[in-house]
Amino acid sequence: GLSRLLADVEPLPSLHRELGQALEPSGEVRDEASPDLARIRRSIQSLRERLAQKLESIARGLGIAETFVTLRDGRYAIAVPASHRRQVPGVALGHSGSGATVFLEPREAAEANSQLADLFMDELREVNRILRELSGLLHRDRQALSRDLECLARLDAAQAVASWTQAVRGSLPRLTGERSLLLRGARHPILVERHARGEMPHEPVPLDLELDAEKPLLLVTGPNMGGKTVAIKTAGLVALLAMAGLPVPAAEGTSIPWFDHVVCDIGDEQSLMEDVSTFLSHLRRVSEAISTATPMSLVLLDELGSGTDPTEGAALGQAILERLLARRTLCVATTHHGALKAFASEAPGARNASMAFDEETLKPRFTLLVGVPGRSRALQVAERFGMDGEVLERARELLPQGERDLGALIEELGTLKNQVARERVELTETRMRLAEREGELKSALSRLESEKRERKQAELAARRDLLRKLESQIDEYRKKLRTDKKASAQTLEEARGLARRVSESIDAETEWAPAPDRGAPVERVREGDKVYVPALQAEGVALSQPDHDGRVRVRIGAATTMLPLAGLRRDVTPETKGRKDLSKEKAPLRREIEIPEVAREIDVRGFEPDDAIRAVEAFLENAIMGGVDRARIIHGKGRGVLRERLKHWLKDQPTVKEFQLGELREGGTGVTIVTLE
Repeated sequence: GLSRLLADVEPLPSLHRELGQALEPSGEVRDEASPDLARIRRSIQSLRERLAQKLESIARGLGIAETFVTLRDGRYAIAVPASHRRQVPGVALGHSGSGATVFLEPREAAEANSQLADLFMDELREVNRILRELSGLLHRDRQALSRDLECLARLDAAQAVASWTQAVRGSLPRLTGERSLLLRGARHPILVERHARGEMPHEPVPLDLELDAEKPLLLVTGPNMGGKTVAIKTAGLVALLAMAGLPVPAAEGTSIPWFDHVVCDIGDEQSLMEDVSTFLSHLRRVSEAISTATPMSLVLLDELGSGTDPTEGAALGQAILERLLARRTLCVATTHHGALKAFASEAPGARNASMAFDEETLKPRFTLLVGVPGRSRALQVAERFGMDGEVLERARELLPQGERDLGALIEELGTLKNQVARERVELTETRMRLAEREGELKSALSRLESEKRERKQAELAARRDLLRKLESQIDEYRKKLRTDKKASAQTLEEARGLARRVSESIDAETEWAPAPDRGAPVERVREGDKVYVPALQAEGVALSQPDHDGRVRVRIGAATTMLPLAGLRRDVTPETKGRKDLSKEKAPLRREIEIPEVAREIDVRGFEPDDAIRAVEAFLENAIMGGVDRARIIHGKGRGVLRERLKHWLKDQPTVKEFQLGELREGGTGVTIVTLE
C-alpha cells in the first residue's frame, strides 16, 4: 500500500537542509551559499550601480537624442547614433543590426568594466566550487536517493491512477477465471476524458453488454455512425484496463474474465506503399484471430465480411463466426450483411443486437439493444446528410419488396423493443424515486423525533433554571424587606407563590406543553394582550412582540419574564376566568424581576441624559435582582456631558458601592464600571 511506500522513503534531512541553504527553488545558487559569494555579488552590484550612474551622466552631457546606457557582452556601454560616433572617446563594442547605432565604451568606464568582468569570473568560480560540493553530497547519498526516486515514481503513478479514476468516475471491476464478460454502464475512456475537458457537449452513452459460455457471440448491426465501432472498442479497452490492474470507466457490478488474448480487427490498414487493400488488411487480422483465439480469449471484429463482394463476404464472415462458436470464444462482431443477421438469429450460442435509431430525428441514439437485429439505414443516413431527393426515391424503388418488408418487420420489432426498454427504465426510476422518498421520510421522522426530545429537554432545563432564578430572587426580596420599607410582605408572597407553581409544574410534567383545554394557542401577540401561562398556572400580560427567537416578555404579577410564544394561550377559557389575575394588581415594588439571563452591561450612547439615567436605573435594579455584583455602563467619550451626569447620579445611589472609569482594555473613559452592594 501507499503507507509501505512512504515508509521506504528516506527523508535525508541534512541533505535537504544543505541544498535548501545553497539553492533557490529555481536552481540558482543563493548569495548565502558562502561568505565569498555574498561578498563578490555585493561588489558586483555596487560596481554596476556606479558604472550605470557614470555612463548615464556622460550620455546626458552629450546632448544627443536617442542615447541610452546598455549592457553589451557583459560590459556597460552607451548607445549612440553612428553619425555622432566621434563625440564619445572610447572603444566600439558593436553595432545594431541596421548599423545606425554604435555601442561605445567610454574611456572613463574601461577600467571599471574590466573590474566588473573580473568579478564575474570570481563569481563563476565560486558558484562552480559550491556546486561541486553539493554534487559531492548527492554522490554520498546516491543509493538512498535512488531508492527514494523509485518510491516517489510509484507514488506518482498511484496518484496519476487516482486522478484518472476520479476524472472518468472509474471503479474496480471483478476479475474472474470464468468465461463471462459483464459490462455495466461502460464508457469509452477517451470519450469520457474529452467530455471532461469540454471537447464533447454530452457524456458518452453507457454500454451494457453480456457474453458467457452459453451465449459467447454477439452480432451487432445498425446504421452507419450509429456507435457500433465505439461499442466494441469500449468492450476491448475496458477489458485491457482491468487486466492491467486499473480502474475502469464502468459502473459497479462489472465483471471481466482474465483473458489470455484480446484480438481485434478494427479499422482499415490499407497501404498503397505495401500494396495492401482494405479487404486484405481485414483478412490478415481475422486470420490471426482464428489461429490464436481460445475459449479464454476475447475477439472483436468490426465490419465483418466488408471490402469484397457482399455474397462472398457474408459467406466468409459466417464461416469465421462458426469457427469461433465452435471454440466457444467470446466474440463481439459488427456487420451490415443481412445473411449474417439471419445466421445469428438461428445459430445456438449467438445473439443479434442493434444500435438504437430515432425515427423522428433520423439520428442514432448510441444505445445497444440486445435481441433485435438492426437495419443499416443507408437511405435514412443519406437523407440526413443532404443526398438528392430524387436519387433517394429511385433507390427506394430499386429495393426488392422482400427487403422492404423485412426492413419494416425489423423496424416494428425495434420499436417494440425500445418501448419496453423505456417502460423498464421508467419503472426502475419510479422505484428509485419511491425508495429515495421513503428514505427521506424516515430521515425526516427521525429528525422530528430527535428535535422533539431535544426540545423537551431544553424546555425542562429552562423551567428548572427559571425556578432557580426565582428562588434566588426570593432571597433578594427577603434582603430588601430588611432594608427597604417600601417593599411589602405581599411582594415576597407573590414571588414565593410563583416559584411554588413552577416547581409543582416541573414535578407534574416533563415537557413544555399546555393542556388542550386551556385556551386557544397564541399565534400572534401584541403588547397589552392578556395571556394564560399553563406551565406556571398563571395569567399575565404581554409586554412585547416575539423576538427573533420567538420569545415574548410577559408580566405575571410583579414579575417579568421571557417565555416562548408556543407556551402561551389566549386567556379566554372558563378555567382561567375565575382565577386570580395577578397582572391587575398593583405591584408593591416598581422593580421588575428579569427571569432570563441578567445583562451585565448597558449601552446608552446617543441617549439624552434623563433617558439614559432612567435606562441605567432599570438596568441596575435588574442586575441587583439577578445577583450581579459588577456592571458595565457604555456611555461613550464625546464631550463628557453624559458621563458627568451619570457620575453625579451614581454618587447618590445606595445600591452602588463604588464606580470608576474603565481601563483601556475595557473601553477607557467611554465606559464606567459599577460595583454593586
